Amino acid sequence: MRSAGGVIRDSAGRVVLTSRRSYKGELQWGLPKGLIEKGEEPADAAMREAKEETGLEVELQGPIDVIDYWYVEPGRAGEPPVRVHKFVHFFLMRATGGDPTAHDHETEEVAILEPAEALARASFPTERHVIAAALESQQ
Repeated sequence: MRSAGGVIRDSAGRVVLTSRRSYKGELQWGLPKGLIEKGEEPADAAMREAKEETGLEVELQGPIDVIDYWYVEPGRAGEPPVRVHKFVHFFLMRATGGDPTAHDHETEEVAILEPAEALARASFPTERHVIAAALESQQ
């Protein structure tokens, strides 16, 4: 499975995180990301997902990293759970406008945080690594 997303920074250098519920109902904070649609390039998917999940207009600044991880998707309609290997293409983006309250239904909240707070709040080590890489590239 392939997804794309990004580290969005505003004009003050803050980082945008989104929150959503896991399959188990736990609140998780992370970077906006989602599935790459058929025929879509990773960069285009990343920009689309950023707008959908954050309500922000973004400008792509360049690639950061591709991470991969495994997770278990619960079974549906009597089917057993499925183990999924996911690859996520991350890009650095700059917020150029929009409204963070205009996010999609999958996102519970959008937070625009100072870099240290974003690193501390991000739920997943791989995404903390991506945020750190984005911050280093901006120095």
